[in-house]
Amino acid sequence: MTTTALSDTTDTTGSAASTGPADSRAVADSAVASGGRKRPSTQDARTEAGPPQRSASTRPAELADGQTFARAVHAEWIKVASLRSTWITSLIAVAITVLFSTAISIAYASIPEAADSAADAVIAGNQFGQIVVAVLGALIITGEYSSGQIRSSLAAVPHRWRLLLAKAIVVGALSFAIGAVSTLLTWAVSTPFMDGHGGSLTDPEYLGFVWGTGLSFAGIALMSLGLGFLLRSTAGAITLAITLLFVVDIPLSAMSIKWDWAVSLQGLEPLQTAMAVYDPFHHIVSWGTAGSIYFLQQWQAALVFGAWALVPLALGWVVFTRRDA
Repeated sequence: MTTTALSDTTDTTGSAASTGPADSRAVADSAVASGGRKRPSTQDARTEAGPPQRSASTRPAELADGQTFARAVHAEWIKVASLRSTWITSLIAVAITVLFSTAISIAYASIPEAADSAADAVIAGNQFGQIVVAVLGALIITGEYSSGQIRSSLAAVPHRWRLLLAKAIVVGALSFAIGAVSTLLTWAVSTPFMDGHGGSLTDPEYLGFVWGTGLSFAGIALMSLGLGFLLRSTAGAITLAITLLFVVDIPLSAMSIKWDWAVSLQGLEPLQTAMAVYDPFHHIVSWGTAGSIYFLQQWQAALVFGAWALVPLALGWVVFTRRDA
């Protein structure tokens, strides 16, 4: 009996070993038919699992390839427009510009000796508005560094030059609108109280105050934006911008009493050269006057003002592309 059992076992093992793939599949099917469970093959498991999923590491590259400059500009506008500080600062810039310009225009119109220049006083408060716009330009970039949002911005727009240029376009366009609207509101508010001494928007030269003020506001904001990229600090960028726009003029004014070179430095200040832009038809300033802060020709002053706007932005771009966020 023992010999018979061993022979049966040997026959069963031998027959199992001699079976090929087709026989094994038939055996598995018969096992399923008899109530057993069929183990899925590797190929069947892959088929049931579906197509392989894309790795998460490839998604940022795909998103970067699909990113366009227009989308980057649109994204920057959404970020700027969604900030409450943007609208508060913009309203302050418009309000302070209109307030000072309107008050000076109406005051000039009431003085017989100054009534002829009352119409040109619609830009008298521009320097105050430009200081507020400088704060706005710095906040737009330094706010991202302080909150850490700059990392998300770079993840969405990996090309840093594209991100910087998109921010510059949004900041410049917003600041231009603030300046132009401020001048238009000043004209609308002050003209009814100027006893016929107000200007007319149908005059191309008088209309130059509108777009000239917009350009000067945009230039100041871009300068401040560049300082923000350089310093990455809200306090530092605003302090440096206010110093260049206003504070530095105080010691230079005192030194100009004794030294002529101080007068020349005053003529190169951003707020002084900005007058060549927001007074494009030189109604207020006579450029090219030797020995004064307006010793430059108007086109030279406009170029200096353009340098104040573009040089900090270019330096900010160099630092931004070479330094980690």
